[in-house]
Amino acid sequence: MEPFDCIELAQHDSGAIVKFKDKRVMDPARIEKLGKELNHLAESQDESMTIDFDNVKFISSAAISKLIVLDKRMKSRGTKLALRNLQPEVRDLFNLAKLDTIFDILD
Repeated sequence: MEPFDCIELAQHDSGAIVKFKDKRVMDPARIEKLGKELNHLAESQDESMTIDFDNVKFISSAAISKLIVLDKRMKSRGTKLALRNLQPEVRDLFNLAKLDTIFDILD
């Protein structure tokens, strides 16, 4: 398994489970690296991916745009992206921006 700087990866029967290492996803350089890591992971697997936001307290719009691109890429390949364990402050942001209509958000 490849080492990642911005994410932690676990494999389950339902697909890949990804966790962000940063509690506040806002540094531009880290976000760029995060996008590359997620896209690489999506390209190297033929299964669905769930991103677990359990420890994420803040996510910037730049990071959200990386997730939107990832979601589109995965849908074009016939795989699915789901988000789970969004903290209330992050969930509110997704709801206000109507991102809950784009992403599959699991409770």
